[in-house]
Amino acid sequence: MGLVKRSAPRIPAPRAPAPRTAPARAGNARPGAAADPTAQLRALMARVTALREQGRVAETIPLLVEARALAPAQYDLHVLLASSYQRTGQLERALGEFAAIAQAHPRRSDAYANLAAMLCLVGAPGDALAIARQAVALDPRSAAALTNLGETHKLLGDWPAARDAYARAVAIAPDDAKARMQLGMTQVTMGEWPAGWAALEWRDRVAANTMHVEALASPAWDGTAPLDGRTVLMAHEQGLGDAIMCVRFARDLAARGATVIVRAPAALAPLLASAPGITTASVLGTPLPAHDLHVRAMSLPALLALVPAALDGAPYLTPAGDCPPAIAAALPRDGVPTVAIAWAGNPQHVNDRRRSIDGRLLAPLLAMPGVRFAALQKHPALATVLPPALHDRVIDLAPLCDDFTASAHALARANLVLTVDSAVAHLAGAIGAPTLVAIPTVPDYRWLLERSDTPWYASMTLVRQSTLEDWTPVLDGWRDRVRALAAARGGAAA
Repeated sequence: MGLVKRSAPRIPAPRAPAPRTAPARAGNARPGAAADPTAQLRALMARVTALREQGRVAETIPLLVEARALAPAQYDLHVLLASSYQRTGQLERALGEFAAIAQAHPRRSDAYANLAAMLCLVGAPGDALAIARQAVALDPRSAAALTNLGETHKLLGDWPAARDAYARAVAIAPDDAKARMQLGMTQVTMGEWPAGWAALEWRDRVAANTMHVEALASPAWDGTAPLDGRTVLMAHEQGLGDAIMCVRFARDLAARGATVIVRAPAALAPLLASAPGITTASVLGTPLPAHDLHVRAMSLPALLALVPAALDGAPYLTPAGDCPPAIAAALPRDGVPTVAIAWAGNPQHVNDRRRSIDGRLLAPLLAMPGVRFAALQKHPALATVLPPALHDRVIDLAPLCDDFTASAHALARANLVLTVDSAVAHLAGAIGAPTLVAIPTVPDYRWLLERSDTPWYASMTLVRQSTLEDWTPVLDGWRDRVRALAAARGGAAA
C-alpha cells in the first residue's frame, strides 16, 4: 500500500529582498498626496488586527506584505506574516519565511525556536533538533526555547529528554503555563500520572487555550470537601471524547454520597445519562440546574489522584431504547461481519493533521471481501475520499447517526470497529465494542507508550504508528484483523 506523500521538507535559503517601494496609497490617503509611512503602517495594522479578531487570517496576508514593505526592519512584522502563512495552511511558504528570519537574525533565540517549531510541523523533527538546541544555546534561560526543544525530542521519540527539557523550562519560569502543560502531558504519557494530572490543571492559563467552559458561580470541588447529600454538577469542557472518557468518574463521586448531574451538548447528554453514578443529564445552553458544587470533567483524574491500576476498563455506557430501524436495516445481523470505520476526527482539533488518516489510503482495506464496511464518518464526506468503484462497498452511516445514542446503537451492531483517536474511539470503548485504534507516533497523553492495550477500555487494542506520518503498518494491522474476522465467519478476505 503506497503512502500519499509530499516532497521532503526543505529549509529554503532566504530570498534576496525585492526592491521595495512604498504603496501609492493606504488607508484614506488621497491619490497623488505625499503619504506618511507611519500613518500608512498604523492604518494597515489596524485593519490586520480587526481581521484577525474576526478569524479572517488569510485576508491579512496581503496587508502584512504591504506593511513589511513600509517597515522592513520590524522583526515582529516578519514573524506575524510567517505565522499567518502557517495558520492558513501554507506550510512551505511559512517555512521559507521562518528560515529567512532565522538567517537574518542569527543572534535571536526566538527566531531559531520558531524555525524549529515550523520544521516539526512539516514533519522534519530531525532537521529541527539542531536548530532547537541552537535556540537554547543562544538563550539558556528561555522557557519558550526549552519548551520547543522538548516538543522536538517528543517527535523524535525521546520522551525522557522531552520531559527533562520541559522540567528545565518550568524551573526557570514556574508560572509558564504552556511549559507546565507540556510537562504534564509528557508525564501522563510516560505513566507518571499523579504529577502529570496535577500539571494539566494549568490548562486554563495557556494563552492559546481553546476550551469553552461555562461560567459557574458555584464553588468548585477541591477533591477533599465532603460530598454526602450534596449535588455536584460535572461541567463539560474540551472534546466530546474527553466527556465520554471522564463520565466514568461519576460513580466515584456518587460513592462519596453525591448526587451527580452531567452537563453536556445536546447530541451527547442522553447517552451520558446512562453512566453509573449519573442522576440526570443537563444540556448545554439550557438553564443551569440547581447544584451545590461543580467539578470540571477533565479535573477529576487529578482530584481523584488517578493511577492506571484504578481503571478496570469495563464498559459503562448503554444507549437507551431499541436500535433505530434505519440503522438495524442498514446493519442486519445476517451472518456477514460488520466492520465500522472512522478514519478522520474533527478537522478543527489541534492535532488532527497527525491523528487522521488520508481516506485515499483506505482503498485496499475497503476492497476486502467477506465483510460489510460501515463508515461512521462526518468529515470529510465519504464520497470525497473513496474512488467511485468503492462507493457501493461502504455503507454511509453519517445520515443515520444524528446523535451519540444512534452512533452507539450502530457501533453495538459492529463485529469490529476501526478508528483513529477521536470521539468514535471513546464511544466504542465505553460501550465495550471490539475496537482497533490507530495511534500516531506521538500519542495523545492518555494512551501511554508502547503498549497495545489500554487501562481505559478493555475491549480496545492500540495499533501504533512506528514512523512519523507513515500509516502503512497500522493499516496493514487493520487488514490482518479484518481478514481474521472474515475467515472466522466463513468468508474469504484477500
